[in-house]
Amino acid sequence: MAGKLNKKKMLAICDELADGRSLNSICKRDDMPHRVTVLQAVQRDDELYEMYARARAIGAETLADEIHDVSRQGLESVDKQLANAEVQRRRLQVDSLKWTYARQQPRGLRNKAEDTAQNNQIVLSWSKTADDVTARQADEDDTATVINLVGGAS
Repeated sequence: MAGKLNKKKMLAICDELADGRSLNSICKRDDMPHRVTVLQAVQRDDELYEMYARARAIGAETLADEIHDVSRQGLESVDKQLANAEVQRRRLQVDSLKWTYARQQPRGLRNKAEDTAQNNQIVLSWSKTADDVTARQADEDDTATVINLVGGAS
């Protein structure tokens, strides 16, 4: 297996992740680095992390499309004696895809302080600008409601 991970190879990995393939299946190929190498690089390098996060988000959208397609397939071409089994097979397939879709959130991978909630607070913000984070930081009183979830809140 190819042990080095450079930006070109990471782009190739991200392209396949965006197509909905799993990291395990991508990294099993001889021309790709081991999945641990990829995950360690993503944890250490912010640029690789952003590439990975975008690819995972696009891959999740690809899975959503696949869920839609599987659930919309007709049963016309299925033998009537096997129709119930086919419905069960598709249900299992959709459930598996939904489970994967729900967990394909790359933010938990690095476990860095800026990726986690601070002070157990949930921040809800409304803004008419494109950059909600900047708007909230600029005038938090007008654009955000903070709900404190730590003791004593009634």
